Amino acid sequence: MKPLFKTDIALVILGSASLLSGVACHFAGHFFSQSTWQYGSLAHGIINIALLCAIAIHVKQHWGWFKGLIKKPSFTKKIAFFITLSFIAVCISGIITLLFANTPNTHAGLIHFGLGLLFSLLVIIHFISRWKVFSKGIGIRQK
Repeated sequence: MKPLFKTDIALVILGSASLLSGVACHFAGHFFSQSTWQYGSLAHGIINIALLCAIAIHVKQHWGWFKGLIKKPSFTKKIAFFITLSFIAVCISGIITLLFANTPNTHAGLIHFGLGLLFSLLVIIHFISRWKVFSKGIGIRQK
């Protein structure tokens, strides 16, 4: 299997874990104790450090494509452009939340949660649009 598809598998696993841990943190902030929220936030942070590394590798693997992102617009490139913008927004809001509002139920945390959901939706759309290439690359047989 090509390294590109190994990175893609890592992105799927870590991205799913990030989404699940983020939603769990959100609900923990509303319904559980502060310590439960803190442990969930710690897990979410660790998962996202690993995800950030996988995203950096993914961007490096597709750097030529990223350079041409604006030159030849298409629907899939527009989705990738908005994924990139929302990723930057999620990262910035996560850092702000971590540094300045590290308690449950803050406005910064809710903004980060909303941006994370938007980012996740865009990534899911991107993943679905690339499913044939991904499944062929990892060896899933198509009927």
